[in-house]
Amino acid sequence: MPANRVYMTQSVEYDAVGPILRGGEMADAVIDAIEEDNPGKDIFVTDRGDYVHIHVLNDCRLTQASLSKHLGREYALPMLEIEMTSFAGRMHTSDSEYRWYFKT
Repeated sequence: MPANRVYMTQSVEYDAVGPILRGGEMADAVIDAIEEDNPGKDIFVTDRGDYVHIHVLNDCRLTQASLSKHLGREYALPMLEIEMTSFAGRMHTSDSEYRWYFKT
């Protein structure tokens, strides 16, 4: 599978989905974790200073295991909602995985 590419962008595509987080350590770890959890997909990041919009076209996964790995400590995925100010798309949650997806 081809390597992921992470792009800094100023705009968000109509069918892009993913979390919108406060900027900082957590947002950086989520970007790295989403890159790991979405092999072969392009990851787009819109940095607005106070918040960061991380988006993938059509479908975006984030697992508790990869987020904990990139934070360097155990992290309960439901706690992410404290840092997540919003999201794009529809969202499915479990204790081990969050998934954002586009559906017309």
